[in-house]
Amino acid sequence: MGRVNTPRERREKLLDEYERSGMRGPAFATFSGIKYPTLANWILQRRRSRAAAGVPGTPRPQWVEAVVGQPPSAGATGLIVRVGTVAWMEVTDARGATLAAQVLRQLGGTPGC
Repeated sequence: MGRVNTPRERREKLLDEYERSGMRGPAFATFSGIKYPTLANWILQRRRSRAAAGVPGTPRPQWVEAVVGQPPSAGATGLIVRVGTVAWMEVTDARGATLAAQVLRQLGGTPGC
């Protein structure tokens, strides 16, 4: 079939969608009907042009591990953070507080969380 020229506007929309999707490049390329090397080249070009313009890079999604267990007992020590009516976190030290803040940010908390 040869080369397919994708208009810049369409390319930018696809790259925006890719950044929001959280999908890996090969999966997104297949989903979008483009070849992965093409997508990878577009991503590289975008990063270079943003870096040259002084625009900060797109933040990568951060994944937070959560362990599901029993609700804390009445005699538990530490801070209990309830998220809605069914989720909770027990914070007992500084590391736990940092992880709790990351979870809350991922759930849409304020940046100063």
